[in-house]
Amino acid sequence: MRKLTWMTMVVGLVLGLGSAEARSLRDAIRDAPQLVGVQGGEPFDALADAFADTAARNLPVISASAGFTYTYNPDLEIFERASDTLGPIFMERPDTIGQGKFNFNVSFQYVQFDDYDGDSLGSLQNDNPLITNLVDGSGNVVGTELINLQYRVGFQNYITALSATYGILDNLDVNIAVPLIQTTLDVGVVANAARAHTSEDAFGVGDILLRGKYRLPLAGDFRAAAGLQFRLPSGNEDDFQGTGDFEASPGFFVSTILWDRVEPHLNLALDLVPADFEKGQARYGLGADVDIIPRVNGSLAFLGRSQFDGSDQDTDFLHQTPNGPQLQPLLGADFGRKDFFDLSFGMRVVVWREVMLFANGIYALNDDGLRNGTIIPTVGVEGTF
Repeated sequence: MRKLTWMTMVVGLVLGLGSAEARSLRDAIRDAPQLVGVQGGEPFDALADAFADTAARNLPVISASAGFTYTYNPDLEIFERASDTLGPIFMERPDTIGQGKFNFNVSFQYVQFDDYDGDSLGSLQNDNPLITNLVDGSGNVVGTELINLQYRVGFQNYITALSATYGILDNLDVNIAVPLIQTTLDVGVVANAARAHTSEDAFGVGDILLRGKYRLPLAGDFRAAAGLQFRLPSGNEDDFQGTGDFEASPGFFVSTILWDRVEPHLNLALDLVPADFEKGQARYGLGADVDIIPRVNGSLAFLGRSQFDGSDQDTDFLHQTPNGPQLQPLLGADFGRKDFFDLSFGMRVVVWREVMLFANGIYALNDDGLRNGTIIPTVGVEGTF
């Protein structure tokens, strides 16, 4: 019970941090054209909304699975290690930690978004110029003007994630994951010959995850577990640190053991948004980890996410095309339905008893949506007690 009380105190602390006032980064996206004399409007508001919704869902989340798991041997009255390998980093495995056991980990990530649909965030623009209104001193429209508009966006997240897992029963775990996010945003804007630049940053608690896992009875050589995750909308959506929605995510995890030290994994999950079903997505993963030597483990996994639908924000703006004036997406950004495919590769190393270090990289395999152009690095430490 002391461990559960400690976890509750941590939740209260980070929620208190998240309640502090923060400057909005959404406004930097929305209001940037006004810095160069271009009147904003609904398409620019929608662009900022769609950008915020996309960014928060593209932050990687470390699994709730502990490196060491145990079962209690009543004959010997001791806990015995149950897991055959040290386990994956971004996939869940069916093994539970063991009744009364506690795992805590701290991880650090750097996520720099470089591209959107394969186009550099440093030069977002439409091939055709905007058609904007010219107004006189009284606000009357007196004509139109063609504007070649370009955004130059720099966007980084520095994430410190705290995760704690407790074994309620031998086959039932609960977990809480709390990300602390420092976000920096630079927006340069060019309109014909005019140029301007603005920078904003924000610190806050991201969306808190509450996760549970129930290990199912063995089915031959296969291990399986059912999972349930709740995403709490504790992150500030205006600062691109939260989705703004409560989510419930049922999941299923299965693995088997090959050659006593290789564990292939399969993960399936659905992220369901009760307030708007179309905002949900399917998550899936296939991979394996292997104990290279007893204290060193390597893991490799394919990670996928498929949105049910895209953003409902309408960013269309009137552009001058070779075929005449037409409505086209602002800056050429398509916020329709996306699929995200990533390669995850990492390593765990036991450094002392049940304490281990881990490092991981995530590389984007396709260009859909908001992406990191190189590798997302993650390092951390965990212990089981």
